Amino acid sequence: MLYSKNRETLETYTLGDDIRYYENLKYLPLNPYPASIQSAMIVYCFRGKAQLHVYDSMHWIAPKELIILFPGQFISFSEVSDDFLTITLVVSLPLHSDALSGVPLFSPHFFFYMRSHFVYRQTETGIQRLFNFFGLMKEKIKSRDLYRRELVIHLLRYLYLELYNNFQKQTILSLGNKQETRKEELTNKFFALIMEHFRENKDVAFYADKLCISSKYLSMVIKEISGKSAKDWIIEYIILEIKALLKNTNLNIQGIALKTNFANQSSLGRFFRKHTGMSLSQYRTNGLDICV
Repeated sequence: MLYSKNRETLETYTLGDDIRYYENLKYLPLNPYPASIQSAMIVYCFRGKAQLHVYDSMHWIAPKELIILFPGQFISFSEVSDDFLTITLVVSLPLHSDALSGVPLFSPHFFFYMRSHFVYRQTETGIQRLFNFFGLMKEKIKSRDLYRRELVIHLLRYLYLELYNNFQKQTILSLGNKQETRKEELTNKFFALIMEHFRENKDVAFYADKLCISSKYLSMVIKEISGKSAKDWIIEYIILEIKALLKNTNLNIQGIALKTNFANQSSLGRFFRKHTGMSLSQYRTNGLDICV
């Protein structure tokens, strides 16, 4: 058993810079203001509650819930109850990428599905399986095994494949078990680049150069695979960040412009109105969620 009411001392184990394991963790390593996280996080709540914002979605973390967060997501964490307690894994971007890249099954849609499907309520059977998973993780991270990094990667792949199975059951865009095509692989790489660079690079040409293809070909592939253009996906990420900053921070408009790499608040305002139909002040006042 990983958790005991009589033993609540924080335990921490690490595998270099790749992964951190926390047992009996109260405060998650997240900011109280919206920020793009650079690591993946896997959190199981034993007790208590805390408020979590992921983009425009707010959720009160509760006992028996598993929280899955991917790198690049826009997140804030606050309102922690006195009795809040978790077991938490913090996975570096390189390890997270290695875990996903070794499985040529994931649809590009999966990564966007995970932005709104980050909470998984557990049954008693599910809880036992999670304890087995965390127990194996703890054992391998603590061990001196020569291939412990590879073993940890396989454990992460197991969890992510379980999530992908859930995704397939809930979405009509399921691609079944077919092998990932070259175009789907390219689309996944494009999405990974967006999460890393969307603030400072808003042009399709930047991403095309990174992928060593033409902007025209990249736009054609992304439209074919995802149903939306490459430019539309870049804009969606930028708009989601602006919305979160407007809704969940005390930054003024100039501060938001600086944080999102717009030349000034006027250019930010024009961009936001063009893609949402509202001014920045209207959105901040009304708190409405308008789809991009």
